[in-house]
Amino acid sequence: MRLHLVFVGKTAFGDLESAIDRYVGRLAHYCRLEMHYIKAEKIGCGAKDPVVREREGERILKVTGREAHLIAWDPAGRELDSAGFSKLLEKLALSAAGEIWMVVGGPVGLSDTLLKNARQVLSLSKMTFPHDLARLMLVEQLYRAFTIMKGEPYNR
Repeated sequence: MRLHLVFVGKTAFGDLESAIDRYVGRLAHYCRLEMHYIKAEKIGCGAKDPVVREREGERILKVTGREAHLIAWDPAGRELDSAGFSKLLEKLALSAAGEIWMVVGGPVGLSDTLLKNARQVLSLSKMTFPHDLARLMLVEQLYRAFTIMKGEPYNR
């Protein structure tokens, strides 16, 4: 299985970037992982959120392709516990979906077009988190999911 993580903009906090890198390094033991950073649209007083989301969404779809197995992370998505997420990944690994793309949007979220193109829309929580923190939470949950699949003690 090859995972592609797509993030809008760079991670703003060095400490979070270090933590993300820690889990990305651990994930190399379980799967091939590629990180893709999409240029963030400038958010200013004249920028309208829907326009920003659409422009960033277009950039994301250029990278992923419209036929990709795309999982979008959005607060309105379906919540899974760690075991459920692990089962979803295992199912995808056993299916023909050898390439899985996961997208975390920027500060104003993901476009409706991108959400409609996603095969699954998942949520990390009903709470709102900074998008940089959501990145860390995603890579940690990916690592946790693989350790659950392998029966390793990390999840305990």
